[in-house]
Amino acid sequence: MSNSGESGAPGRAIVLTFDNLGEASALERGTWSAKTPLGEDPSVTTALPRLLDALDVSGLTATFFVEAVNSELNPRALHEIVARGHELGAHGWQHEEWGDLSATPRHERELLERATRALADCGQPVSGFRPPGGAFTPRTMGLLRELGYSWCSPAAAEPAGASPFVADHLTVVPFAWELVDAFYLMDRFAELRVAHGTAAAPVAAGAAGERLARALRDGEGVQTMVLHPFLMLDPTWWAQVQELLGLLRSGEARVVPGRELVPPGATSMAQ
Repeated sequence: MSNSGESGAPGRAIVLTFDNLGEASALERGTWSAKTPLGEDPSVTTALPRLLDALDVSGLTATFFVEAVNSELNPRALHEIVARGHELGAHGWQHEEWGDLSATPRHERELLERATRALADCGQPVSGFRPPGGAFTPRTMGLLRELGYSWCSPAAAEPAGASPFVADHLTVVPFAWELVDAFYLMDRFAELRVAHGTAAAPVAAGAAGERLARALRDGEGVQTMVLHPFLMLDPTWWAQVQELLGLLRSGEARVVPGRELVPPGATSMAQ
């Protein structure tokens, strides 16, 4: 296991990432409503197009971690993300809580193989993986290497985050919860907020935006920010996201997709 300098990561950089797409999470949680036909989720029809336009204007390149079921439900959206110059990564098949798969090793393998194959068959092979929920099982790293992935992005073990490192030829780009929008905005993260020493209640969009901006301004080394398109359907939060993109555009740190932290010559599904 090597440190970030040995992995070839830039000295000061921000890995810009977006998680979740379409109906995947709602289908997994059993909250999807047939009132919105499959393939017409507003996170795809409304939030994603204006986000891609904003990234174009900002000149920023990002990684979109998408559930592979989108290869069936929203293939045009996947193609559009890549056509705009961004990277796709896998985020499970249908947003399964990945850490909960520890007790079902066969199921974990089946899900990862299915997700990898579906994205490749859709014409969008991926080289990066982020586990829904942030946690790996003891087998995940080995499965990723076996299936040809070159990098992954789990939650950092330390609250303050960690620098990228290489473990057995797989580049690990951890994220810290303090740079995740849902950590501040969503009710279901109350327990996690308490575990990280903050109040259980979510905060207003303006306060969340300021906390993310402060973490970026005060950060050192390589940081990974995680934003969710479905949250951007809220106009007040979308305004904060635009402010954050403006901050990233300022040039104080290099903004990169995760694939740029992978050392040259590493195995990649996308090659």
